[in-house]
Amino acid sequence: MKKIFLLLLTVCIQQVAFSQSHLQKPHQEKALNDTIIFDINQAVFTNAGGINYIEFPVILKSSNTAINSFDFWFQFNVNKLTYVSTSAVISGLDAFSNYNTANFYLSNTSSGTSITFNIPTNIPVIKLKFELATPCTEITQGDFSNITTLFNGDVSSYKFIAQTDHSIDITTPDPLCTYNYIEFTYPSTIYGKQITNYQWDFGNGDQSTSQTDSTLFTAGIHTVTLNVTTVDGCTHAVTRDVTILEGPNASFNAVLDPNLFSYNFINQSTILTGSITSYLWDFGDQTPTSDLENPNHDYQSHSSFLVSLTVSADNGCVNVYDSIVSTTDGLTELSFDQFEVSPNPTSNLCQLISTHAFVGELVLRDLNGQILLSNEFNGNEQIIDLTNLPAGVYFCTIQNKVGQRSLKVIKL
Repeated sequence: MKKIFLLLLTVCIQQVAFSQSHLQKPHQEKALNDTIIFDINQAVFTNAGGINYIEFPVILKSSNTAINSFDFWFQFNVNKLTYVSTSAVISGLDAFSNYNTANFYLSNTSSGTSITFNIPTNIPVIKLKFELATPCTEITQGDFSNITTLFNGDVSSYKFIAQTDHSIDITTPDPLCTYNYIEFTYPSTIYGKQITNYQWDFGNGDQSTSQTDSTLFTAGIHTVTLNVTTVDGCTHAVTRDVTILEGPNASFNAVLDPNLFSYNFINQSTILTGSITSYLWDFGDQTPTSDLENPNHDYQSHSSFLVSLTVSADNGCVNVYDSIVSTTDGLTELSFDQFEVSPNPTSNLCQLISTHAFVGELVLRDLNGQILLSNEFNGNEQIIDLTNLPAGVYFCTIQNKVGQRSLKVIKL
């Protein structure tokens, strides 16, 4: 009898030992293919009655298609969070959570409403909702501790995915070079909240309050800083370092032979370090381009043309210079300050007059931004017919690939 008792006692001790080792398996030994993910990065922020809430999904990551239940319990930072509720986001799932105010543990047991129900994986299955201490409270992985998670009663792995701020985007393609405008932008939200104010400091003396803007840099490493304010008054700072290469500075002169409508184009491009490896000329008249350093070009019509010179350097940097040549005025610097509207105000017709020949587009818009007319502009003047338009204020925009300018036009 004593032998039987000792045998039973030994079996019981082995079972308890196995159970203890199973439940207390170190985290690094848990199966990584069975993971409960608490995705704070996908959190939704709300405000109701002056109270701020955060709600984030819980996802079962597993290749197991026969999960009938999952459990978890953990403690959280009570100085930042107050537990509110747990809700199932898939039908057929019964989610039950309890917050113990004595030991500060939030525990959850979730299973199907029927014994044959298998819980889907790799999609949100429940959501946890907490009240935030302040509108600007930031939640990290470190706000959760003493975590245990189970799949079908077996210990699983877990992961808290913290909020991540979006990086500053550079829309200008690499390489980033001197003499080229580098464009920066940032999304309209941060940490799930709408941004109401942007403050850029490009680290080169330039600043901006636009969501998207561009600037020029000298060669070297520059730190761009963006401070944003959200709809609830929270502020966040984002930075990004940019490396700028020394690039070529494209430029040219042109000498006209007025008797032949012929131009001798003189390359004046420079580079401080490295060398220029190629030239590409677009003469603006639909003729083939040229890769010569100093080409000659004959025009077949009496007009003005927007000429582009693209130069490339041995480090991959590219720069473009555009200027207007005319078979009557010669080469003119491309300026958007050379226009005026006359007469203005007007009752019917007016002229848009340019000091020098211009090549581009003329667009007339009303105060709502609706386009009323769009014509090519080539030369020194363009007639604008307002006869059939009601009295009021309009904007005439002169534009081409280099830039644009808008002038106010008043119809009596």
